[in-house]
Amino acid sequence: MSRIFIESDFCSTWKDFPIKISTIQLCDRLHNLTGIEPIDMNIQFKSKNEQELAQLDKNLSEIDLSRVEKLVVNDTNENSMVNQLKNSTTQETFKLSEEDYRRKQDSVLQWKKDSKLGRFDPTYQSKLEQERALQQDRLATLELNQRCIVENQGMERRGWLRYMGRIPEINNDDLWCGIEFDEPMGKNDGSVKGKQYFGPVATNYGGFVKPNFVKTGPQYTPIDEFASSDEEI
Repeated sequence: MSRIFIESDFCSTWKDFPIKISTIQLCDRLHNLTGIEPIDMNIQFKSKNEQELAQLDKNLSEIDLSRVEKLVVNDTNENSMVNQLKNSTTQETFKLSEEDYRRKQDSVLQWKKDSKLGRFDPTYQSKLEQERALQQDRLATLELNQRCIVENQGMERRGWLRYMGRIPEINNDDLWCGIEFDEPMGKNDGSVKGKQYFGPVATNYGGFVKPNFVKTGPQYTPIDEFASSDEEI
């Protein structure tokens, strides 16, 4: 999975995405987050240093998000609900108290409530509790500073398990595993937003993943790409 920052007029959040995702699935997930209709989306892909990598080509069937750190989603439809909300609240956003904003009927918050999105989805809390229970159960099966394997979206990476626990810089609820990879297949050096959780290791040799995708054991030795097999000549 790849953790990406999503930014739009009414959205500013981190979300996990598969490294490879279909264009339709990406637009659907961004629609749920931003309220912008897929047909009206202009999506900019940006790297870690805010450099623009590309804009979404909707003719592509699949998108590779491996180098993407940020997605900026703009609404190209001047008459869309999002733009109408934006125009109607621009002048008063900074005048409203949180309590007054919660009472407004034409706000993005009210739209999310009506659409039962995010934390307003009746199943949201139960899904969170189930996910975190799974994280805790898996964490109990892992051993710190042991060889490990990370399996996700059909991709296998190996290394050492160097950290287990919460990362307040991301959130205070989820549990994470800090991995020192054998190869530069991560996204950092063992730090998150300036705080070092392990290492530091070489650039892109560190990464943080959910426990659900991690296993530890001495059998997970480094992969020898030159090893021969009786099934290969």
